[in-house]
Amino acid sequence: MRWGSWGAALGLAGLLAVAVALPPVVKIGAIFTEDQRDSATELAFKYAVYKINKDKTLLPYTSLVYDIQYVPRDDSFHASKKACNQVQFGVHAVFGPSDPLLGAHIHSICDALDIPHLEARLDLDTDVREFSINLHPAQHLLNTAFQDVMAFLNWTKVAIIYEEDYGLIKLRELVRSPHNHDLEIHLRQADPESYRAVLKEIKSKEIHNIVIDTKPSNMQHFLKGILQLQMNDYKYHYLFTTFDMETFDLEDFKYNFVNMTAFRVVDVADLAVQEVLRDMARFQASLGSGVQANASYIQAEAALIYDSVFVFAIGLQTLEQSHTLRLSNVSCDKEQPWDGGLSLINYINSVEFKGLSGPIEFKEGRRIQFKLDLLKLKQHALVKVGEWRPGAGVNITDRAAFFDPGTMNVTLVVTTILKADLAVGSMTINYARESVIDFTKPFMNLGISILFKVPTSQQTRLFSFMNPLAMDIWLYVLSAYVLVSITMFVVARFSPYEWHNPHPCDMENELVENQFSLANSFWFTIGTLMQQGSDLNPKATSTRIVGGIWWFFTLIIISSYTANLAAFLTVERMITPIENAEDLAGQTEIPYGTLESGSTMTFFRDSMIETYKKMWRFMENRKPSVFVPTYEEGIQKVLEGNYAFLMESTMLDYIVQRDCNLTQIGGLLDSKGYGIATPMGSPWRDKISLAILELQEKGEIQMLYDKWWKNTGETCSRNDKGKESKANSLGVDNIGGVFVVLLCGLAFAVIIAICEFCYNSKKNAITEKRSASAPHQSLCSEMGGELCFALRCRGSRQRPALRRQCSKCLPGATYVPAMLDIPPHPPQPPTRAPPTNGLSAHVCPEDTALNAEFFQRDRLMIPLELQHHIPHPLRQEMDN
Repeated sequence: MRWGSWGAALGLAGLLAVAVALPPVVKIGAIFTEDQRDSATELAFKYAVYKINKDKTLLPYTSLVYDIQYVPRDDSFHASKKACNQVQFGVHAVFGPSDPLLGAHIHSICDALDIPHLEARLDLDTDVREFSINLHPAQHLLNTAFQDVMAFLNWTKVAIIYEEDYGLIKLRELVRSPHNHDLEIHLRQADPESYRAVLKEIKSKEIHNIVIDTKPSNMQHFLKGILQLQMNDYKYHYLFTTFDMETFDLEDFKYNFVNMTAFRVVDVADLAVQEVLRDMARFQASLGSGVQANASYIQAEAALIYDSVFVFAIGLQTLEQSHTLRLSNVSCDKEQPWDGGLSLINYINSVEFKGLSGPIEFKEGRRIQFKLDLLKLKQHALVKVGEWRPGAGVNITDRAAFFDPGTMNVTLVVTTILKADLAVGSMTINYARESVIDFTKPFMNLGISILFKVPTSQQTRLFSFMNPLAMDIWLYVLSAYVLVSITMFVVARFSPYEWHNPHPCDMENELVENQFSLANSFWFTIGTLMQQGSDLNPKATSTRIVGGIWWFFTLIIISSYTANLAAFLTVERMITPIENAEDLAGQTEIPYGTLESGSTMTFFRDSMIETYKKMWRFMENRKPSVFVPTYEEGIQKVLEGNYAFLMESTMLDYIVQRDCNLTQIGGLLDSKGYGIATPMGSPWRDKISLAILELQEKGEIQMLYDKWWKNTGETCSRNDKGKESKANSLGVDNIGGVFVVLLCGLAFAVIIAICEFCYNSKKNAITEKRSASAPHQSLCSEMGGELCFALRCRGSRQRPALRRQCSKCLPGATYVPAMLDIPPHPPQPPTRAPPTNGLSAHVCPEDTALNAEFFQRDRLMIPLELQHHIPHPLRQEMDN
C-alpha cells in the first residue's frame, strides 16, 4: 500500500508538472492572402491543427486554437495591422504569409517581439533570421540540384526564361556558378504577352535546352506557345523550376517524345502520404466547402504549411519536458519581447522528422535536409526517374528515360514517301494504291470540296431604304399614283354628287363647287398613299370606288414594303457567285483546278458523272494554269481572287478555320478515307486497324480532330450575321436617304412658298396699277408690305392691299373707325346720291361682297344701301 500511495502521488505530481509546463490552450495565428481564401493551403493548415488536436499523440493535454486573417497581396500596411491584432490576441506563433513582401514585414514584427515565425515560402535573403523557421528548401541548394541535372544531361547551350524580377536573383547562382564556365546561357524575361516572341527567338537561335521559371498560373499559356511554335518534339528539353508540374495538363506533349523534367517535394507514391491525403479529403468533405480536395495529389505549398504546423507541435512537445510556456502581455505598442519566445524557437529549430515534404532538418532557421524526386514526362504520365538530396547529388534510377526515344521493344521505319513498315500521312485509300499495298481501316473520313474566297459584302448605300422594291415597281407605283389622281379628278367632274353649293343658306345661289380639283385629287391620292388622311372625302359612289380601290392598293404596297424592309436593312447579304459544283460547272468565268497528280485529279479524270466529266474537260482545256503543284500555291491562288480550288475536306477545314477570308462552297463531292499504309501481308495491319476502331468507338479520334483543327488558339473569329438571333440596329448608312428626301422636300416646299409669295405680290401690284382709285405701289413696296403682314403676330389682320382698295376707294361705303381711332367730335357723314340699281357706281363689287360678309376688328365698311337694314340700337352704338 505504501508503494502504491507513493506511485499515485508521483503520478499526480507528474500530471501537475505537465499542466504547469504547457497551458491547456495554445493560440497560433495564420495570415493568408485574399487569393488563398478557401484554398488548398488553408485547408492543409486547418487539417494539421485538427489532426494534432484529435490524435493527442504530440500534445495530449494541450489543444491548438488558430486565428486566420486575410490580407490583399502586396498590402504590407494591412498585413502588419493583422499581425498586431493576433499578437494582442495572445498567439504563440505566426504562420505565413507566402508573399515575399508581406513575409518580410510580418517577420520584422515577430523578430521584434520574440515570437516564432514559421514560413513555407521561397526566401532569397541570405541573412540569418533569428526567429524565423522556413520549411521551403533553400534556394542555393535548389540551384545545386538544377546544376547537377544539367551536368548529367551534358547541356552546353541553355536558355533561361524567368517571369518576375526576383526570378533572376533566384537563379543567379545557376548563372554565376564556376562549374558552368563551358555552358552558354541566354537569359530572357517574359510574360504571357511575350511568351511566343521569346520562344520564337530561342527557336531561331537553335537553342533546344530551356529552363522555365514562370508563375504556375501562367504555365498553360506558356505550354500553349510551345504547341503553336511546334517546339514539342524530341529535340527540345524543358526543365521547370516549379514543384507542381503534376497539376498541369500535359496531354499534348506525351506522344512526341518531348523532354520535360521537373522536381517535386512530395512523394505521392509513399503510403503514409497517401493515407494523409485520403484523410484530408474526408476532412474537406466534412467542412462542406465548395472546393474538393484531391485525394491523390497535394500542392507543394500546402504540404509545406502542413509540415510547419507539425514542426511547431513537435517543438512544443520537446519544450514541455524542461520549460514552462507562459505568454505575458505582448503588444506591438510596447517594445517588450516575449521572454519565452527564444526557448521555443530554439526547440523548433532542433526538430527533425519526416513530413509530407520528406525529411525535415533545420540549421539557423533554414531547411537543410529534404529530398527531391526527379520527374520525367513519358507517353503515359510524369514518372519518377531519380532523386536528389543535399550533399548526395542526383541519383538517376532510369537513365533510359532521357536517352531512349521510346519504350517499344521493336524498331519500325516510318516514312511518308518510300514504301516501308508504316506510312502515316494524308494518304487516301483508293483502288490504285490498294492494289500494291495494304491499308488499315480508315482513321478519318473525308471528301472533295470547293475552297473559295469569302465574297465581299455589298457596300451600304445612302438610299438603301429603297431596296425592298425593285426599280420597275417604284415606277409602276408612281404611274399608278398619277393615273388614279387624274381618274379621281375626271370621275368627280362627271358625277353630279360631287358638286355642292358653297353657300347652303342661300338657296337661290346658282354657284356650285367641286372639291376634287386637279390639285386636290393629287393631294387626296398622295395622302392615302402615305397612310395619312385629308379633309377631302368622296361622296359619290364612283369616287368612293376609286378611293377604296386605291386604299386597297396602298395597303398591299406599304405592307409588302415594310415586311421586306427589315430583311434588307438588318441582314448583310453576301453575294456568292457559286453555291455548289453544278454552279461551278455551268459557268466559265471563274477558273477552277486541283492538285496536280493527286487523288483529287484522278477522281475527276475517271468520274462517270456528267457534272464532274464536264468539270474535267474544263480543267483539261485550261491545263496547266488551273493545276497547282502544292496546296500552298492553290490556297494563295484562291486568296488572289477569281479562282476555286478543289481539295480534300480535311485540309480545307483546317485552312478555313485559320483564315477568315476563305470558305467552303457546297458539300462533299465524294466519300473516302485516310488510312495507314503497310506492305502487302504485313502483320501490323490488323493490329493497327483494331486500335483505330477502338479509338473511334471511344470518340478519341473526334476529340483529337476538334483539338487540332478547331481548338488550337489560331482559329479566326467569324462574325456570322446570318446566324445571329438579334437584328442589327439600323444606322445612318442604311436609312439616311429618308432624311435626305425629307430635307429635299422641305426645301422644295420653301421654294414653292417663296414663288407663291412673289407671284401674289406681283399680281397685287399689277391690279393696283390698273385701278385709278387705289394708290400706286411698286413691286418692292408691295412685297415689303406683304412680308411685314406675314411676319406680324398682332395688330391688323387685314391685308395691306385689301385695306387700301376697300377703305379708300369705295365712295358708296361708310368707313367706321376703330375705337382707338375715333376723334373727339366725329365728322358728319357726307351727303351721297341715292344708289342706282341697288349699288353705288363707285363701289367695287368684289370688295362690297367681302365687306358685307365679314366683320373686322380694326375696320368696318358697310355699303350705304344696306345701312337702313341695320337695327337702330346697333347703328346708334356704331355711331358712338
